[in-house]
Amino acid sequence: MLVFFSYIFYFIAASASPLQRRWLATKKNADNKGQIHFAFQVTFITIVLSLVLPFFSTFYLEGNPLYLVGLSLVCGIFGAGYFISSYTAQKHVEAGVSTLVSNIYTPITIVLAMLFLNESLTTIQIFGTVLLLVGMAIVSKKHRIGKFKFDKYFMLMILSGVMLGVSLTAERALMKMTGFSAGTMLSWWAQCAFLGIATIVTKNKSEYSKKDITITGVLRFLQSLSWVILLFVVGNLSLVSAITTFKVVIIFIAAALFLKEREDLLLKIAGSIIALTGLLLMK
Repeated sequence: MLVFFSYIFYFIAASASPLQRRWLATKKNADNKGQIHFAFQVTFITIVLSLVLPFFSTFYLEGNPLYLVGLSLVCGIFGAGYFISSYTAQKHVEAGVSTLVSNIYTPITIVLAMLFLNESLTTIQIFGTVLLLVGMAIVSKKHRIGKFKFDKYFMLMILSGVMLGVSLTAERALMKMTGFSAGTMLSWWAQCAFLGIATIVTKNKSEYSKKDITITGVLRFLQSLSWVILLFVVGNLSLVSAITTFKVVIIFIAAALFLKEREDLLLKIAGSIIALTGLLLMK
């Protein structure tokens, strides 16, 4: 029963967050400025709220300090890269398409989990990856600029998925090494730190209101929390990565209903179903 409710929590939180962020990107920021600073502000709210995690699972540091630092750096660098790529592309890529494309993280996490976390890779998972790529090709119609070329925002969304896959794998390794609370908090704080550095270096300035930043941060925290709870309850990164991708179809439908993103909707749903089939084969 706990597993069931963990999945329900994830599907609600993981759908609400990207839909709200897409709405902000299209309605509140005409020039798409300040996305790095915005990402930093959102992650800062997330890490403040992460202070509740030790109430659910004891915080402790364990393992080789060099490994802890190294994994935290991987989480920070690739996690920050995910946020920057995703937030920059969000205004130009529809919510459903961005969600599907970012799911390239699933085969990435499976391969990395096989290499570093002693989880398996099968032939059927490889076939699932092929189906995912086919689904991505189908929904990419609006972003094609050539037979095998896509616009920079579509490529940024793919890049965000790759970086997310690396970050999630490193975060999972941290949790295995030093526990749920410490592993999660080290990962999130490292991501915020690198986004802060990127904000200072680029002199980026967010144009969103405090209310918009707070709502986005809380929803992002709930999305992130729902993911780590699933990992904590289920315990298998590959399985969680596959099953949670049901949100792809949900977000396409929700975006059509609430954001009026209905262009080529049937084609997009068909592509999402093909991609979902592939993702389920990766479990």
